[in-house]
Amino acid sequence: MHLTKGLYPFWDDLMTDIRVTDAALSVNRPQRIENVFKTDEKWEGNQSDFFSIIREKDFFRMYYLGTNHPASHPWFICYAESKDGINWVKPKLDIFEFEGSKDNNIILEGIGGGFAMYDTNPNCPEDEKYKIFGPKYNDHEDGFYCDLVCFTSRDGIHFEKHHIFEAQERYNNMYDSLNTVYFDNNDNKYYAFIRTTHSKPINNPKYDQDYARSITVLTSEDCVHWSKGISPNFMGAEDVELYTNCISPYIYDSRYYIGFPTRYVERKIWDDSFEELTAKEWRLERMKNPNGEIKDNTARYGLAITDCLFMSSRDKFNWYRFDEACLTPGPEDGYNWEYGDCYPAVGLIETPGRFKGTEPELSLFCESHHWTDKPVELIRYVFRKDGFASYKAPYKEKTLRTKEFTFEGDKLYINFKTSARGYVKVSFLDDKNNPIEGYESAEHFGDTTKRYIKFSKNLSLLKDKKVKLDFKLFDAEIFSFTLD
Repeated sequence: MHLTKGLYPFWDDLMTDIRVTDAALSVNRPQRIENVFKTDEKWEGNQSDFFSIIREKDFFRMYYLGTNHPASHPWFICYAESKDGINWVKPKLDIFEFEGSKDNNIILEGIGGGFAMYDTNPNCPEDEKYKIFGPKYNDHEDGFYCDLVCFTSRDGIHFEKHHIFEAQERYNNMYDSLNTVYFDNNDNKYYAFIRTTHSKPINNPKYDQDYARSITVLTSEDCVHWSKGISPNFMGAEDVELYTNCISPYIYDSRYYIGFPTRYVERKIWDDSFEELTAKEWRLERMKNPNGEIKDNTARYGLAITDCLFMSSRDKFNWYRFDEACLTPGPEDGYNWEYGDCYPAVGLIETPGRFKGTEPELSLFCESHHWTDKPVELIRYVFRKDGFASYKAPYKEKTLRTKEFTFEGDKLYINFKTSARGYVKVSFLDDKNNPIEGYESAEHFGDTTKRYIKFSKNLSLLKDKKVKLDFKLFDAEIFSFTLD
């Protein structure tokens, strides 16, 4: 393989020579920081979810569903904005009326959740640059199903219906999630990642239904007419139910796509663990139908639990997905460990480091208290740059070695951290795994996203030669490297 200048993260083992690598690749969990947003207005309701964030130069827009369970008003799409991505305001927009007043932040009505995007296609008309894709339920002669409707806007606030998402196949009633759509400037196509289903996992005896929630990838030249759907290849990860996908291009390098899909786990039996689990009483209440009975079609509202995974892709069709959770419901607080936990907002954003002089962080926002008697809140979690997964070594030296490649560039940087005793040492090897003279670094220690690695010879002398990178790690981990 040939590596151009740019970022190379260790979110998968595709570049790794697994025959000699004994450092461990694992997913990293973000640090929970603070609650930053609350849906405490009457029109927002207790089931607000499907948040999406658009990052502009020095400004952030957030779109989300406002709804109640049980339903007490129509579905609304609501809007908030922020200058720093942490402190959010709900502007009074005077667009839709609620209980006799337009003094609210509602921008659309009757849409069951909407994904908002800014269209980077240079040929997109200015009055269609902002798009919201939202599900709308319909009764038809051949059954009850859901359309995915596209609304467009010039200013990101005033939207009008533009078209129906025209896929080659009908995905009956399957758009009721956060369906993500992007224009990829690398290959000049639109990509949609939508909620569909596939046949139930063969190797999972807990499934007693005929289908499993899943993700389908479609492409388009015009954002109106879409290809036949293709199921992603998860390269050996467990076949589990995935609900919201939260896929987006990585903000530092759009060649990579990342996703934080919600994993849906439905337990079939109320057992001793449910007896002891947090919020027993309201969990049982959620399982009842309108007649106060617990039936098969409502029991899942108390028996299902959700968490969040991390996955990444270099081509948008083949995904490396960790089975270990990236986000869990967290310490039991009386309102969590339920169906609706760990729904992240789409839109990972850069926020300032929390301490003076520290590097910027990546903030991920995740809702809590979904569908309870408390307002939904967004919790801010932070990752280090590129820090979703990494190779790690304990208090014993381990090796991470890449496959053979040629490359461009004359500078190498690594994103890593160690203990005071630990280190990362970097070497270039030839195609026979022999060290190349002049290309062995010192033992580097510290914690930074961009450490310059010096060699006694210039890296440009290795251009177009077949080489491997060899990392020795001791009480350390490495997240990525960059060629410049």
